[in-house]
Amino acid sequence: MGDLIIKNAAALTPDYIPPRLIDREEQMNMLNMMFGDYLKSPGSFYARALLIGGTGTGKTITSIKFGEYASRNSTVRFIHVPCWTHRTMHSAVRFIGESLKISIPRRGFSSEEILEIIYDHLKDNGIYIVVVLDDVFHIVNNSGADALGTLIRFYDEHIGEHDYHFSLILIDRDDSLLVKLDAGAKSTLGNNIIRFPPYTKDQIYEILRDRAQAALMPGTYNDEVLEMIADVTGASGGNEGRGNAKQAIEILWKSALTAQQRGSRRILPEHVRYAVKNTLVIHVGELRGMDLHEKLFLLAIVNALRRKRDSAYVTFGEAEDEYIMICEKYGLRSRRSHGQLWHYLKDMENTWRIIETRPSGKGMRGRTTLISIPYESLDVLAQELTRLVEFELAVR
Repeated sequence: MGDLIIKNAAALTPDYIPPRLIDREEQMNMLNMMFGDYLKSPGSFYARALLIGGTGTGKTITSIKFGEYASRNSTVRFIHVPCWTHRTMHSAVRFIGESLKISIPRRGFSSEEILEIIYDHLKDNGIYIVVVLDDVFHIVNNSGADALGTLIRFYDEHIGEHDYHFSLILIDRDDSLLVKLDAGAKSTLGNNIIRFPPYTKDQIYEILRDRAQAALMPGTYNDEVLEMIADVTGASGGNEGRGNAKQAIEILWKSALTAQQRGSRRILPEHVRYAVKNTLVIHVGELRGMDLHEKLFLLAIVNALRRKRDSAYVTFGEAEDEYIMICEKYGLRSRRSHGQLWHYLKDMENTWRIIETRPSGKGMRGRTTLISIPYESLDVLAQELTRLVEFELAVR
């Protein structure tokens, strides 16, 4: 083990909230425009907003920093719901109730009934809240767009009541939510959309410099290694798929850790290259958000692809067979039906965006779906998934 390079590892984690918000002042100002009057005069109207942007574009941190600002300047409470943990509407509204210290029986109440209990509690106690549903696509995928629409249009059921005790911020990755919502819910949301473009190379560099100052010992890094990471991860020209600050910060963390483990006194370009090679595009936190059998099925796809090094694709059937074998290895029953595995596959393609699929072509018997993982290191992905699966099984 070499000299200490990392002085504050927490500053390089996804949960870290930095003292200042970098390059998202415009989005913060838009939130203040949409919610400012509600904060000054709680209950005066129904404030709502939809934050849209790809992974690692600052949506969560902006909403949390806005909540911190609001708590200092208003009596309104902010409740941040991580939908990667609370993936159904029932779980989300129960979490809101628990955050308000409301005693709700574990069984026998629908999400709509719990919402009414929460609303009565807010009215009776003169409480005003802003609810943030972060990565709301999980709720749409698991409970349906109608369930979310019911929450968005909640005040339609309370016409004549002009004391609006809760307002709403939704966070999603793209515009697909707007396609899935019914006309009434879309009308209620209106044009209150705040977009978060991918971070540019210069913006990524600024974020990395801020994190490095908080996390690393002085003299253990230079501008060159930060610029090197920014070049790899920042959006530029037509490459708008990049610009993921989470990925950039993880590369910085792995670079620092590698340098420290190799006994170096500072981070060198070779450490960055190693970290880039061993960092996934999808964040580990997102893998953690998958349920156990979705992780197992993704691991099955990865293993099947690793065995076919000469082919970029495996069939759905090959992945299904591998899934059954993995379940047997861990002493689990492969209780997921063909239909459930298909649902996982579409989730991985459309929500997590970790796989790509296409129908089989000529030269194959019958019609099937071909699956590929074009953007990730299969070995690194297999290692991370195995670690997450075995940890989840160990704590059961």
